[in-house]
Amino acid sequence: MEMKFAGGWLCETEVVLRTFIATVALLAATEASAAPPHVSDGMLVDGHGMTLYAYAGKGAPDATACEGSCELNFPPAIADPHDTQTGSLTIVTSASGEPQWAYEGQPLYHGRMDKKPGDHRADGLNSMWYPVRP
Repeated sequence: MEMKFAGGWLCETEVVLRTFIATVALLAATEASAAPPHVSDGMLVDGHGMTLYAYAGKGAPDATACEGSCELNFPPAIADPHDTQTGSLTIVTSASGEPQWAYEGQPLYHGRMDKKPGDHRADGLNSMWYPVRP
């Protein structure tokens, strides 16, 4: 079966494939917007249960504090555009211009060395990175 569209004809397989791709993209976008940070086991975590960190150094984190690339090792905890701040959890603008979660004004970051919910392997790294414990 073929279907007519503005630029020509599509076969049924192409229609199914395009529909599938659009559905997967929609699901991925939905998955990316997780719940706002919350407390679990005494630490602030993201919607997937991953520990959120604050930087205790002066100024912005740098390569020494981050054990290399900060963007790779300590990416910002990006807020969904529809998220709203509440109480001590606020939204600031990250260095890349995206909305970033903050706790009491301190920007929040993920630690890439954490592999599963509850990990906090960056705790005390370089005496500058700490899980947020409200």
